[in-house]
Amino acid sequence: MRPIAARVGAFLVVVALAGWPWQPVRRAFASAYCATVGAALASVNFRDGAGHARVMPAPPTTVRRPGENVTSDAEVELSVDGLSGHPRLGVNLRRDAYLPLLLLIGAIALAPLRMRSKAIALLVGLPIVLAASLAALAALVGWVFAGGLGPPDAMKSASLDVAVRMLLAPPGNRFIAPLVLAAVLILWRLRADRRSDRQRPSPPSVEPPSELPPSELPPSELPSATPAPSGPPAS
Repeated sequence: MRPIAARVGAFLVVVALAGWPWQPVRRAFASAYCATVGAALASVNFRDGAGHARVMPAPPTTVRRPGENVTSDAEVELSVDGLSGHPRLGVNLRRDAYLPLLLLIGAIALAPLRMRSKAIALLVGLPIVLAASLAALAALVGWVFAGGLGPPDAMKSASLDVAVRMLLAPPGNRFIAPLVLAAVLILWRLRADRRSDRQRPSPPSVEPPSELPPSELPPSELPSATPAPSGPPAS
């Protein structure tokens, strides 16, 4: 149990130290996310193609702005064809993308896996986490366009409202999901490593040659008797 406790302790230390990044790191992550993964949000259409959204980095806030329930480090700009207004909605990419990535990377990096298995697990898990964060943004935008910020009777999609309130509103879901994913990937790679160990042939054992007694040696290998030297004849 000591190795497991040591790995869990190291994981908690990593999360505690890196979970609240410096403001420059937070701004850099938000900028990189908006330029790569977040750029795909602009290709998603809402309200039958009339609604559009794009996410852009913004200065991190430490207090919640009026009408928002989280601090933000990015903004989603909404637009509707035919309307001039472009309202903006603050989002917290540290909570929605940075922390899930940190939990996944930390859990896999400290798992008792080979380096090759860790690389495979990360190559599989990172796109899933990033795709889930983009899907959460798209669901939030769709919920807003459907009337989520208005009165209850303004909501046009009851199923979307239930999904957002049950899956996206609880902040703990954003942390449970990457941990469950990391556990599944770790178990998958552990089994793969053990299976490869069982299939790997063991090197043949080389036994030292046994020494045969002189009676069993072939004639060519029998020791030859050396004649004793003859001395001068005795006078």
